[in-house]
Parts: sequence; C-alpha cells; structure tokens
Amino acid sequence: MIYITELKEYNEQILVDKLCLDSNMIQKLLDKKILYLLKNGLYHFKFVGVLIIKEKVIFSLPKYHKNKDKKALAKQILVLFKEYSGRENLNSEEIDSFGDLALINNYNMLSTIVFMINDYFENGLYSNEKSIYKLNGEEEINWSRTIDYINPIIIENNPVYLEFYTNAIKNDDTNYFRRLHMYILNECTKKLDELGLLEFLGLEPIRFDISNYTPETPQSIIYRINKELNIQYINRKQLLLKAMASFISKEKMILDNLQISFYGTRSFHVVWEKTCGYVLNNKYETLKHLIDCPKWTSLNGKVHKAATLVPDIISVSNDYFVILDAKYYLINLNDEILYGNPGVEDVTKQYMYQLAFNNYIKMKKFKQVKNLFVFPSEENHVKEIGIVTLEFLEKLGLEDIILYLIPASMIFDYYIHNKKIDIIELFK
Repeated sequence: MIYITELKEYNEQILVDKLCLDSNMIQKLLDKKILYLLKNGLYHFKFVGVLIIKEKVIFSLPKYHKNKDKKALAKQILVLFKEYSGRENLNSEEIDSFGDLALINNYNMLSTIVFMINDYFENGLYSNEKSIYKLNGEEEINWSRTIDYINPIIIENNPVYLEFYTNAIKNDDTNYFRRLHMYILNECTKKLDELGLLEFLGLEPIRFDISNYTPETPQSIIYRINKELNIQYINRKQLLLKAMASFISKEKMILDNLQISFYGTRSFHVVWEKTCGYVLNNKYETLKHLIDCPKWTSLNGKVHKAATLVPDIISVSNDYFVILDAKYYLINLNDEILYGNPGVEDVTKQYMYQLAFNNYIKMKKFKQVKNLFVFPSEENHVKEIGIVTLEFLEKLGLEDIILYLIPASMIFDYYIHNKKIDIIELFK
C-alpha cells in the first residue's frame, strides 16, 4: 500500500521511484485529470480515493491529512464514498470518477467491481422470472385455464369449481445470467482480495460454489448479454448487464483498466459540502424561496429572472438561525500568518446570505443569528480560530463571520451512519 496526499507537490523522480510510474502512465493520469503538471515543473494529484496502477494500490488522502492513522482514514473515506455515491445526485465529474456504467468508454475496473458487489448485497443475484400456474394457489385465479382444464360440478345448472388454477411467478434459478453473475462476483471478490482492498472498502467477500461452471469465451458472453439487453427493460438489470459485459471484456481491461483504475473523486470539496449539509441538517431547500432573484428588465418592460445566491447550509435550531459555508480550504490563521483563506468574494457572499434572510429572521424573532465558515481538520474537537469581517457590511448590523475547524472524521462518521448533529450544541 502506498499513500500520497491530494495537492501535495511531487517531482517526477518520486513518481518514478515511489509510485513506479513510467512516462506512459504519467501521461494517462494527466489525460484523466487525476494528475496535474504545475508551472514549477512539479506534479500534484487532484483526486481523493484509491488508484490501481499496474496492480499497485495507491491511496490519495484528503489534503487536510497530516499525522493521523493513514489506514484508518483511507478505510473511512472509501466507506464514505460507498454511501455517498448511492445517496447523492452526482455531478458529471463525480459520475466519471465513481463510474458511469451507462458509458462503456468511461468504464474503469474498480468502480465497476464496487458497483456489482454493492448491487448484489442490495438486490441479490440476477434473475429472470417465469409465469407459471398453480393448482389451488393463493394468487389470483386464472379463470380461462380453470375452465379449460378443470371439470366443474353442476349444481342447479350452475358450474361449481372445487379446484382452480392461479397465476404465479417463479424465479428461474437455472438462468444463464444468474450463473454468470455468480462467476463474476467470485472474480470480483478474488480481484479485491489480491489487491487487499476488501477490508478498505468495507465489503463482505462473496463466494459461490460453482466448481462445475465453465465460462464461455468473452465474445460469446458479450453476445448473449447484448441479446438480453435488447429484451430487458428494468433499469437496474440493464445497468448490471452492462457492468458484467464491461468486466468480461478482457481486451478493454488489459488495454486500459488493469493499468489504471480508480474509485474516488476529483471534487472532494463537493463531498465535504454535501456531507456537512446532511449532518448539520441543511434547511436551504425549504427556505430558498425567501431569497430574491435578480430581475433583468428590457426597455419594453419585459422582466427576466436569473439565478440567485445559493448558501451552502441554512440550519435552524430552536431560537437560532445559522448560516454556514463548508469551505474545503487549508486555512492557517494566527498572530503571525494568514494563508489558505477564502477570497473576498466568499466573505461578501456570506454577508449577503444573512442580508437575504433578514426579513425572515426578524419575523420569526430568532434570539441569535450565527454566520460561519467551517473547515475540515484532523482535530478531535471543534475549534474556533477567529473571525473575518468587512467593515462597510458590518456597519449594516450583520454578524461577524466566525471561523471554525471541524473534525472531518466526525462529519463523515455521522453521514455514514445517517445521523445528524444539533448545530447549536456543536458550536456553542
């Protein structure tokens, strides 16, 4: 296992000696926008997650990581991604890096394996259902078949059926794709086992006894899968069939994905924002109608509304109204230095958020309003580090913006376990 840190600068010699990258691999990582060449001739990784490069496992840890247990952090991040990719509406970059199974050209081995294992634990094995008939079953009576095949008793010139057929559904346990699914899941477990990733991904091993199963050639399997796709209209089954086809395609795996595969994100700032929003009980969606939109008016009086301010998190707790912006910055603020801080436009917008809600705040008579920037840290507790102000906006009676470091591991743990935090207790 090799550990690197997001946005940390590395020279080419380290890439070659420590990560065993050749010029071809470096170029592929640059093309995938995982690795960037800086103006000073050094490189950095804009990626958090796990990379498989020529069977070598490389963890790229978040930029706030300093001294804590690397293995524990890597495990938590990957379990977080498992939850996050299943619960959130992913943006285009996230879809690419977590794997979009609808885009075969975007396929990468690791994200496909994770998808198939997670899908199995959620939905079970691939199955095709058959319509059958049961004699005297509990389902809906099939009168047409009953009349054709059952002799009734005639009572007062009326037929009485003492037995009847009912409609039923039976899973086809001998289905070709079900057995193929078992084989592929075994191979997925074997692959993750070889890479030592089962534990890190928080996945249970899957092993079926299919010793008498011999897979066909990749070409034959993919031909069968394509035929099944033409008649299969259930979205989940379509995704699973595409994932199986991609996994079986040895040519694609050898030429691309066994050399470079990845599971993670180039946009960890989005993960930080969304996880903070969930854990800190974001109420923006229910309050966003209170924010005025810019109105653009033509000379003829035609009014057009445009996009407006979108605060990260609005949290309401008892008599408190709290406006937060989850900033994925490495801020350092003390008596001697300031660096890694948000820009003036971020400060200005944070004041504007409070101004936008001022009428609502007055109407509801909140006892206290808080305006916060929250930054991730490896600390074990929430830590206030200072404030930021703009004098001409402060004169409008707006709150100073308080700066907090907040334990990222705590936020992620709460998110993974679907728990929320009382925001006032957290920042009091």
